[in-house]
Amino acid sequence: MIEATHLYKHFGALTAVRDVSLRAADGRITGLLGPNGAGKSTTLRMLYTVLRPDAGDALIDGHSTVRSPLQAARRLGVLTHGAAIYPNLTARENILYFGALHGLTRAAARERAAELVGLLEMEEFADRRAKGFSQGERVKTALARALVHRPRNLVLDEPTNGLDVIAVRALRRLSRRPSLL
Repeated sequence: MIEATHLYKHFGALTAVRDVSLRAADGRITGLLGPNGAGKSTTLRMLYTVLRPDAGDALIDGHSTVRSPLQAARRLGVLTHGAAIYPNLTARENILYFGALHGLTRAAARERAAELVGLLEMEEFADRRAKGFSQGERVKTALARALVHRPRNLVLDEPTNGLDVIAVRALRRLSRRPSLL
């Protein structure tokens, strides 16, 4: 479960997030909605420990993002806005690299990468360098990278941005599959 209480984040004089509290229960899809500039991405960055809140805290499966950020982050799979991936690596290498970062053995990472390549229908591009990937190929690679360690929680920051209708439908279908996690 993800639970945030009274999060605040300032950038100089700008208050980006003011007193945000939320609860995302296990086994549920929870959306964070608001207009551009409302602080949604900043809030998510605090949840996945890239930014430290100026006040408040969040718990990821009971682990504080302020007091034990590494333990909290290990329980998350994160698909960031823009789906940044390493362009000089293949899709498969991107997945394997993140598997290693999450402590998977080489054998376990290879097995999981193969499973995700199949589930996400990445066979045609899994062994191509990511430079020049379409937006859909980048998102699938980033999603596989986020899922490689079988996180209990998945944070998606604007995952459908730039995707065509067919890719959006596929992503929605895949996000409802518990077998991915």
